[in-house]
Amino acid sequence: MELLSEKKHDTEDKQWWVIEWAKKENLFVNEVCPRLGLNAIMNPAKGTDPYAHDILVDGKIADLKCQQTPFFKAGDLYNILSQYAITFNRKDYLRYRKMYPNIHIFFWVDWQTLEIQIGGKPYKVAPMSGVWKATLPQIKELIEGGNVPLHSYKRRQNDVSGNAKNSYILDLRLLEQLY
Repeated sequence: MELLSEKKHDTEDKQWWVIEWAKKENLFVNEVCPRLGLNAIMNPAKGTDPYAHDILVDGKIADLKCQQTPFFKAGDLYNILSQYAITFNRKDYLRYRKMYPNIHIFFWVDWQTLEIQIGGKPYKVAPMSGVWKATLPQIKELIEGGNVPLHSYKRRQNDVSGNAKNSYILDLRLLEQLY
């Protein structure tokens, strides 16, 4: 199942990504969820509130996180294999805890970039695509249990565009894989 198409764009251009990922939400609801046997609809409130949760899946409040690039330095920095390392914005986590404490979060992963050099050091992952799921209480348990590192983005510390300044680094192997 082809999941996401590669898009090369500035990672700090938040407004562009908000529009781009809205397209992915529709694709996920209309094509991916039916293939997984999930009944999903877009959250009608998204039309007036871009920060509302994305979707309803099997009648439950849910949000979608799409990831195309592995966190290549996760192994060096946090001892998590980059093959399975995904990011989860801390500001989303805090907002969900306040507004949607039992939200289901779907992670739609399709590694588009498989190798890169950072500081002259090569990093590589195998092709991988799939859908993983966790509830916020499950993620909260991982975070509060000290099993999830918090990574601060150096380039975003003075950001005024709304980009997350830090993210938790989750290991997909600790989440439920649906596909």
